[in-house]
Amino acid sequence: MFEHWRLIWKTWAPNKCKIFLWLASRNRCWTADRLQRRGLEHPEKCVLCDQEEEIVQHILTSCLFARQFWNRILTSLGFNNLVPGHRDNIFSTRWLKSSKRVPKEKRKGYNTVIALGAWLLWKHRNTGVFENASPNLNILVKFF
Repeated sequence: MFEHWRLIWKTWAPNKCKIFLWLASRNRCWTADRLQRRGLEHPEKCVLCDQEEEIVQHILTSCLFARQFWNRILTSLGFNNLVPGHRDNIFSTRWLKSSKRVPKEKRKGYNTVIALGAWLLWKHRNTGVFENASPNLNILVKFF
């Protein structure tokens, strides 16, 4: 049984974000690794950082662009000690660990911020893949 289900389904995030997070936690998003296995066209590297292979866990956690995004968002909300590091490479595990460190009265809000942030990262990645847009942290952070 997937132990992180509460993180996803008990947030205030819209259902489309929750469904995306469920798929991401199960590694079911159509990233380069899945496309390659099926012989389909795919980006060589992550479109956000252009440094590593594109897998959903990288996009949401260990990507340099994602870490800068999380740093800006979480620091502005007073959660600077919960920013993921380079070695945090499994999104749901990192999320669960950080959520446990948040005071209970703020936890649902924190989890919603993480859910919405992950959704925005995914949408920003898709803009880069399908519209050839360059990653722009300032544009992405404006949504918060």
